[in-house]
Amino acid sequence: MKIRPLHQNVKHDFPWFKHNPGWTYLDSSASALKPQCVIDEINDYYAKWSTNPHNTDSVFTYRIFARITQAREKVAKLFNGDPKEFVFTSGATESLNLIAHGLQPFIKAGDEIVLTYGEHGSNLLPWFNLCDNTKAKIIYAGAKHTLPTATAIINAVTSKTKIVSFVNISNLLGYEIDIKEVCRGVKKKNKNVIVIVDATQSVPHARLDVKNINIDFFVCSGYKMGAATGTGLAYIKSKWLNQIKPIRFGGSMNNQIHPTNFTYAALPWKFEGGTPHTAGILSWIPSIDYLNAYGWERMHKHELALKQYINQEFAKIKNLEYINPDAIYPIVLFNIKGVSAQDLAGYLGHKKIIVRAGLACAKLSHYITDVDAAVRASFYIYNDTKDVDRLVKALKNFKPGDELKHVL
Repeated sequence: MKIRPLHQNVKHDFPWFKHNPGWTYLDSSASALKPQCVIDEINDYYAKWSTNPHNTDSVFTYRIFARITQAREKVAKLFNGDPKEFVFTSGATESLNLIAHGLQPFIKAGDEIVLTYGEHGSNLLPWFNLCDNTKAKIIYAGAKHTLPTATAIINAVTSKTKIVSFVNISNLLGYEIDIKEVCRGVKKKNKNVIVIVDATQSVPHARLDVKNINIDFFVCSGYKMGAATGTGLAYIKSKWLNQIKPIRFGGSMNNQIHPTNFTYAALPWKFEGGTPHTAGILSWIPSIDYLNAYGWERMHKHELALKQYINQEFAKIKNLEYINPDAIYPIVLFNIKGVSAQDLAGYLGHKKIIVRAGLACAKLSHYITDVDAAVRASFYIYNDTKDVDRLVKALKNFKPGDELKHVL
């Protein structure tokens, strides 16, 4: 059945708002709220089915295996790829660990891995570990105190470069790097470079077409698109599917087991060892249907207008340090002069406004901004100008010492 937004006011499609009246949710870059259709799908699985998808021995149990196949086909259609190229994971972190682990045999001492200072920890630490194991070297694209760009990434590529891995939309600063431009420039300089994209922040806002960009891998998290927590994807280009090894060995990822060896299961189940997060995988179906029904162009226009309104209203706040006014996407990073980010986030929380303090796991971003900590407010389709107004009002009304009232 085709899913459509149920209400003209999008907030009514998300029961969180009904259960938390008076609260303003501005942390969608961490995790998006779930529409009712996603919650219904999860409840439906546990209440009516609850079978293991590896059990296909009856008509009843086969339904869930078929439903997971449908979820994979839904994902593949969204990203315009082959279903076997999409591996279900627990999130972008597991996906990047899978990719880094799988690529280790192809990396040797002295090889270079190009990253940026804007990366989330999940796109740093797996590569640090890979370098520890292989004696490869991390190279950071671009100069300090400047936003990473496609040009900077391309310029960092040399004959020693084996991997380029970058976030195309920052979860902290909201800047965008053109994937197609990076791939074209990188492959032109060195056709053997493996290009990996952390698309975790981009795919909730815009469709990604793998046939239109020459990438080898990309990762994302379903729970930032309204699917269940603990859901993610690893896109593995067909050429790599038989070349890299999985990271999870055990049930369901094997075909035959002998006393001293085994054979892999068919693709992509080779990479999905163990019983999966079945309800979470099924939640991809209604989450994608909901976003498609909402409309990607509608979303883009809404977010552009919202960001323009934020910029307009933030300009009216005294003592506000607005760090990323030029970001296209509605992710805003700010401080109030003389107030710690954690204290300011606590003050806003006391005003029933949920934000994030710190560097949101992008802990090297201080090399870009010279800011050690800030408050991040991130908006999504269910946010509107009234949410901006609540945030602005709270910031305008802030007086020194207010950050302590809720803890005294």
